[in-house]
Amino acid sequence: MTIEERMESWWNMDERKCKCFQRWALLLFKRIYITIDHFINNNLSSYASALTYNTTLAVVPVLAIIFAIARGFGFDSIIESRLRVALDSFSPDITQTVLTFVESYLQHTKSGVFLGVGILLLFYTLVNLTMNIETAFNTVWQVTNTRNIYRRITDYISVFLLLPILMILTNGVNVVLLTLESWLDLYFSIGSTFHIIVVMSPFFISSLVFVLLYKLMPNTHVRWSACVGPGVIAGLLFQGLEFFYIHYQIKLSSYNAIYGSFAAIPLLLIFLQFTWYICLIGCQLSYANQMVQEYAFERSTRGMSRRFRDTLSLLLVSHVAKKFAAGERPMSQHSLSRATHLPGTLVTVLLDELVNVGVLAVTHNNSGTEMLYIPAIDIHRLTVRMVVERLDARGTENFSPAWMLHNPEWKRLRQYRYYNTEDALIMDLVS
Repeated sequence: MTIEERMESWWNMDERKCKCFQRWALLLFKRIYITIDHFINNNLSSYASALTYNTTLAVVPVLAIIFAIARGFGFDSIIESRLRVALDSFSPDITQTVLTFVESYLQHTKSGVFLGVGILLLFYTLVNLTMNIETAFNTVWQVTNTRNIYRRITDYISVFLLLPILMILTNGVNVVLLTLESWLDLYFSIGSTFHIIVVMSPFFISSLVFVLLYKLMPNTHVRWSACVGPGVIAGLLFQGLEFFYIHYQIKLSSYNAIYGSFAAIPLLLIFLQFTWYICLIGCQLSYANQMVQEYAFERSTRGMSRRFRDTLSLLLVSHVAKKFAAGERPMSQHSLSRATHLPGTLVTVLLDELVNVGVLAVTHNNSGTEMLYIPAIDIHRLTVRMVVERLDARGTENFSPAWMLHNPEWKRLRQYRYYNTEDALIMDLVS
């Protein structure tokens, strides 16, 4: 049996008929395979590099927002101490430079001088970073539709406010727990339980941030069960990377010898790069969790014929038209996937094509968070031939060279292709 045949038999194997350990091992293998396969095919390493660049541009504006919110909570000294711990051991000059930039941002904002171009630049860097994160996550989930303007404004503002607060809470809760632990040790013997809670609190909050990111950022329905595990794994890996970055960068003396006081910059870029690798791999793993049962069908439909693709499109349009005729709630991508037993990613691609050719139209629920699909044509005039012809004519045909417009053979070919129902030999089509 070849490797391809063995792989195909594994994908078509029914896990319910396997023993407990075999079922667990098979599902784990499938998830890892999907994660690696899509990570390579989606070229997520390029997205990690782009996000590293965007994050570098947004470092000072984001830190300015964090310090501004932290001062409101009284935690600005904690944030500054954490930043100095991360960088002072290797390059105090870089730390002081960053803090000076941040303080300049805050002072100019407070005095009203920071207006015009400065505000636009701040807004651009933050929005650009968030949009690129959404684009990367949508690529993982194979979603082509982005959020509408209203949802972008509300969701992005929520991210801008929520992320700094979570980062502040990550440090503030840890400090409070450490203080509480030292105070309780003076009066009670609490053993190691509370110490474990103190040590694990950063891991818990980091994991929570990744879980919320995987759940809320993609412009599609993501189940909680699909993103909790990857969020926890990403949180643990991020804390391990942060520990290594803080405690072992001083030992990288070769970087210090080459770059001098600027050695913190390439190390920071490496840290950001690996952070985004962890983030995107976790997102891809959440996709694998949700799509593991549909991936075998997705693999088999990668080379599907055009006729079969049109047949599936007709199936989707039929479901949408039936719901519309009955006066019921329009169907979403998720409900269509359930009703037709087709992979969600394939349904998304087909729905996009049907919307582009004008067969279906998109509407939204009352909250504007879910896309719903309705017929774009009167259902009493919407026929099978009309749908197939529109799919067949998708794209543009207005790029013909001038010689084609007056060529009799070209005119005869076009007339035969669109109006003649009889068959003919290919060699008889041109003179």
